[in-house]
Amino acid sequence: MVNTNDSIEKNMEEKCLISDPPEAFGSSKKKKKPKKKKTLADLAPFYSDTMQRFPVQLKNTKANGRHAVAAEALDAGTTVCLEKATAFVVRSPYLDQQCHVCLGDLPAKMACQDCRMVFYCSQACIEKDEATHLKVCSLLAHAQSIGQSTDVDPDLLRLIIMLVASRDDNDISKTPYWCVDDLMSHREKAEPSFVRVISTAANRLIAQDPDLMHDLTVEDIVSLACRINSNAHGLGDNQSRNTDVALGLFPLGAMFFNHGCNPNTAFVGLDNGQLAFRTIRPVAKDEELVVSYIDLYDGRDDRRQILLTSKHFWCKCKRCQSNMQGSVDRFLQGVVCKACQQDVYVVPPTLMDDLLKDRSNLTTALNEPNTTQWACAKCQATEPSAHIARTLQECQQQYTQAITLVHERRQYTKAKQLLKPLVFDTRQLHALHSLRLNAAIPLMNCCRYEKDLKGAVEVNQFILNFFEQQAVQGGLPSQTSEVSDFWLNLGELYEALAAQHRDRALLEKKYHKVAQHAYTQASKVRSIVFGPSHPKTKAIQALRS
Repeated sequence: MVNTNDSIEKNMEEKCLISDPPEAFGSSKKKKKPKKKKTLADLAPFYSDTMQRFPVQLKNTKANGRHAVAAEALDAGTTVCLEKATAFVVRSPYLDQQCHVCLGDLPAKMACQDCRMVFYCSQACIEKDEATHLKVCSLLAHAQSIGQSTDVDPDLLRLIIMLVASRDDNDISKTPYWCVDDLMSHREKAEPSFVRVISTAANRLIAQDPDLMHDLTVEDIVSLACRINSNAHGLGDNQSRNTDVALGLFPLGAMFFNHGCNPNTAFVGLDNGQLAFRTIRPVAKDEELVVSYIDLYDGRDDRRQILLTSKHFWCKCKRCQSNMQGSVDRFLQGVVCKACQQDVYVVPPTLMDDLLKDRSNLTTALNEPNTTQWACAKCQATEPSAHIARTLQECQQQYTQAITLVHERRQYTKAKQLLKPLVFDTRQLHALHSLRLNAAIPLMNCCRYEKDLKGAVEVNQFILNFFEQQAVQGGLPSQTSEVSDFWLNLGELYEALAAQHRDRALLEKKYHKVAQHAYTQASKVRSIVFGPSHPKTKAIQALRS
């Protein structure tokens, strides 16, 4: 959730003398003062010492800032970093579902009787957390009320409290707190409204527990909150829920694994507040190891705008800087060419200044109609930009209407009628348009709600084909947690079909066989992404007969 492409620390510089050009003989001009040339300081030895057990090399360059590269050729499924959080908290929706020490499920809810904000799975975890919890118990008890009264997320306040408490933590298995100060805060880019409410909350925290908050000013806490917003990672559950149950700060991972919209690495939550970074495809020696914190299948403008507003940087990864004419990104927001029907009219990428004003080339074409023409990438036939933008707007409105029918009215049949053309009709939207994927997921769920298992299977297969074509045509990763989830879902759908046809032995056997194939595919992908011993991988392996 962080990119450090722009994370060169400005205070790290060395002075170099630059020779002035020789002056003309007898010149009366004053000699210029030597210029200062900025260079990058060496990384603290702690970082390279900590990472030496992994096949990576840490670097700090003007082009990429702090980053990690492969020290050797790496196979897919190689662990390139394993870090224990400086601090983490269980997110509020799962407060009483996961252990606050090991993140395991709670067979019995053993809560702190004083703050009622921390739950444990065993006496061993209670004892392990005793020293730390004594320091934070009183303040954790007030985190919810402080958050509600100041309009600050209580989870953010709880993580601030846990990080502050870790300042004098002697647990050498965790990344020490001083590394947190090395993270970029982007404090200068924080919204004034956020600074205002977090400042109010910080005052409350300091007043409530001045001993824990010793030596910290309100501005220190505001900067810490900004560092959390820019650098925190979510920790997924060990079951099949595709959600983050905890939130933590992992300085090593945040500092050295930059964002890229075509990643070769993924981060995976583990037990005990650990985060692993694993390669998801072969990586060449000296290739930078990058992860993605956003949806790979969003259009370029959408990806860049999300990163601008949430992470405060303009994405300059290879994918975002590639020529739109030859990039898979053109398909993600493209309308099929009327002339050749083999490619799309290319929507040019929006400039950063315009996206900062929430104004893309598509919205400009809609709101300020002009004579601009956008050309097909293949045959160069043109179409007015306003026509293309209007087509995309109508499709988006159709999708929004369908989602409203699903979530607010539970009218699944009507929603299906709107979603099906978006998914399967290729006359307007390109087969790889991002809206197709967005529409396919609720369409599949509508089919399941209506017990239309064959329809759900068809849509699930479409989604897997979409991922495959993005990998084949665009070079995007073919092994991701999302891909494994849809293989698992496909297996479950075929098992349900088999159960429906128990009176037809041959058909039942066929569906079981297809289900097993889907589980095998899911297991292969998860072995790469999560590792063969991860609970999510083992859960699928248990389904294979």
